[in-house]
Amino acid sequence: MTGTGLEDLVRELRQTVERQQRELRMHRSELEQTNAGLLALHAEVERQRQRSVLLDEVSRTVSASLRGHEVAEALVDLVIREGVATSADVWLLGDDRRVHREPRPGGKPDNLVQRVLSTREPVTAPGRMLAPLTVGPILMGALDVRHDGEEFGEDDVAFVVAVAARAAVGLRNAGEYEREREMAERLQRAMLPTLDTPEDLELCARYLPAARGVNVGGDWFDAFTRDDGTIVLTVGDVTGHGLDAAVIMGKLQNALRAYATEGHGPAETLRLTHGLLRGWHSPLLATAVVLELQLETGRIRWANAGHLPVFVAGAEGEVRALDQPNAPLMGVPFAFAIHEYETGLRPGDTALLYTDGLVERRTRPIDTGMDRLAEVFGDVADLDTGEAGDRILAEMLGTADHDDDVCLLLCRWLAGA
Repeated sequence: MTGTGLEDLVRELRQTVERQQRELRMHRSELEQTNAGLLALHAEVERQRQRSVLLDEVSRTVSASLRGHEVAEALVDLVIREGVATSADVWLLGDDRRVHREPRPGGKPDNLVQRVLSTREPVTAPGRMLAPLTVGPILMGALDVRHDGEEFGEDDVAFVVAVAARAAVGLRNAGEYEREREMAERLQRAMLPTLDTPEDLELCARYLPAARGVNVGGDWFDAFTRDDGTIVLTVGDVTGHGLDAAVIMGKLQNALRAYATEGHGPAETLRLTHGLLRGWHSPLLATAVVLELQLETGRIRWANAGHLPVFVAGAEGEVRALDQPNAPLMGVPFAFAIHEYETGLRPGDTALLYTDGLVERRTRPIDTGMDRLAEVFGDVADLDTGEAGDRILAEMLGTADHDDDVCLLLCRWLAGA
């Protein structure tokens, strides 16, 4: 091969190597771009998955409470913990259309908050984003989130709007429950009587609505003097809660008073009331105890339909339970016999009638609560009934929120004391 032919071969080989190197660089660049795209796609898929999980967590969080303040507090804690915002507020519209901030009270809504509430559209500002809290046509308020040093992009806006939509459902539910609870409590308090205490007697009544949810509306007490001078005491509890229970409670309280005023004894009063409740075709049942006291002698007669036993404490602190067999709950779909019992009070003895909210807890057997109530009742037997009632509530309930209505009625017979 001549020198010229060898040079041509080397040049052709060099060109082939250079072309292959260019193709290799091109393929490597394409591969890098593909890998970068796959990584970006994977990151976006993971980001969307995390946001979907967070939205589900928002739904669970705002459904865990029936108090608007607690819902707002849980929502703010969640969006901060998950890095959606470094700070957040919930601006809520009250029934009076005034705007207040949760969970931090105080402060006034600025122009951006007012703009969201008027337009129902999300608003962004440097490091801040606001979304309306709406359920259908109902405007609950606005979610106000802030992120220090970062701006909110379009996808961030869409995500915060989705968070606000989930949160609004929980806030709407909490608001409805709170309104029903308030109405039931107002109705119940309006129907509870004012005690008229005769001579030779001390009376004290206490009623506390449930501190949580809508577990309000079913408990009642009553105390009055019949024309023949007999004192009639009643305490009862409707099994349901809310407005329906409050309405049934009012009807039963009036029925019991009417039957007892006519002169019927405790057992007959409960039997007639049971028949009346059955005739209403209500799904609710009720427990009640009716006790009659003769002021001249201290003799008491009582009957019990599914209720907790009456306690009697002597002036020295000894406590006994009037725990003879009870009749079933009123309202069950059959007739039954109701037995009536009789005993006597000594001068200075105090009878305690109460509802299960005083002794029943989810974390302990009811017998434990009954034993504790007997102990507390004995400790306060020497106090006046008003102070004794307050002490019983304080000792039995403590500072924790209670989940059910609490009602108690104390009656101390003083004749001859």
